[in-house]
Amino acid sequence: MKKNKAFRFLLTTTILVFAFAFSALAGTAVIQFGDPKVTRDKVFNVACKVKSTDVRLKTADLTVQYDPKMIEFMEGTDSEGGAGTVRINGKGVGASSGSRTLEYQLKFRALYAGTTNITILDQEVTDTTDNLVNITKLGSSKVTINPSNTQSKNANLGTLEFSPGELDRAFDPSVLSYNTEVNADVERLNLSAISEDKDAKVVVSGNENFQTGMNKVTIDVTAPDGKTKKQYVLNVTKFETGVTDGNTTIVNGQRFSSNSYTITIMIKPDDVPIPSGYKKLQYENGSESIEAYGPNNTPANETPEVFLVYGMNQNGDVDFYRYDSKNGEGTIQRYIPEPNAGNYEELAKNYEKLNEDYTLVSKRFGILFPVTIILAALVIILIIILIVMIVKGGSSKKSNPYQLDDDDDDDDDYFSTKPRRITSTNYDNKSSDEYVDEDLNDNKNDEIEDLG
Repeated sequence: MKKNKAFRFLLTTTILVFAFAFSALAGTAVIQFGDPKVTRDKVFNVACKVKSTDVRLKTADLTVQYDPKMIEFMEGTDSEGGAGTVRINGKGVGASSGSRTLEYQLKFRALYAGTTNITILDQEVTDTTDNLVNITKLGSSKVTINPSNTQSKNANLGTLEFSPGELDRAFDPSVLSYNTEVNADVERLNLSAISEDKDAKVVVSGNENFQTGMNKVTIDVTAPDGKTKKQYVLNVTKFETGVTDGNTTIVNGQRFSSNSYTITIMIKPDDVPIPSGYKKLQYENGSESIEAYGPNNTPANETPEVFLVYGMNQNGDVDFYRYDSKNGEGTIQRYIPEPNAGNYEELAKNYEKLNEDYTLVSKRFGILFPVTIILAALVIILIIILIVMIVKGGSSKKSNPYQLDDDDDDDDDYFSTKPRRITSTNYDNKSSDEYVDEDLNDNKNDEIEDLG
């Protein structure tokens, strides 16, 4: 028993010693890159070196990662790849082994001004004895790309194509917003966006995991100068799955359009109430039946010329909309609830009553109008007569023969404070001139009796 324990101890110790020895004998190395500084649109080289101080190297198998939006891989020593990844597999420059340094040259083209990195994703290095070499340091490359003096400022998108669906208008580089529609099973678009300037940078965002309703896809274009930018927006409307209502299938994707307005018919959720005064009905839109809403007094199996639908406009606003189908004109406006909405019988009665009241008032006014004119004329005539009388009254006062003159010499006689009796002498057989003379002669023929 003791011998077995001793043997196991000796075996374990031997294995540990050999493991330590092999570990101590394993080579080490580092991977290094150069950090180039270049001008945009120029081709440049990046040096990648594997160096060891204790073993001679045989080959290296490296996977390198880079940003394809900033730099473009062209070729390299024992290298192949693109789209952001390059694999280096071989002995390096000179195709010889047994050196303590393996060197590889990678050629890129600078696309845009800025900085970007080249890094190692995976590596495997062997020495001349085919043993793996421990990499103690993974370096990386920092590429600095300076702008050129002749860079374009063109940030226009040249073409915009996708499937399924189509644009709501012809593409124009100066128009930045577009709309399209897709079915319920579409998750993303197969989209191609190419800039007018081949050196411009194009980035597409939001083109995945479409949800029911409005989805926003953006296409950002950066001009070669790295500063001038434009953003194009593609609004993607995704329809809900069609449902069955009794024997009628309500199909989404139907649209009503006017000259400047378009709505896409949507299925009304159960928690959205039908507007007051309206009821559910069906509208035949071509070969499909659309769920619509008409006044409560709409006869069965009929659709009024003006009715409501539940839909979404170009801006993604989901609501009820009023649609006028008369003569195929198709005018559309957002529905705003109003008093007595849909109760057209009551509105008609109120209108008739208002019309009757208006007619009665018009008749009464027609009778009173001439009477009012006559009365107004009489009042004017009376005012004129009154003014004339006032003017004439003033003139008569000045010509009154009984008005006493302040210069009358007999004032004292006439206005004596003592009562008197005046008797006149008979003036028969006298001429008028004699009367005047006698009057001027202090009325000598008058006998005045003082009663005082």
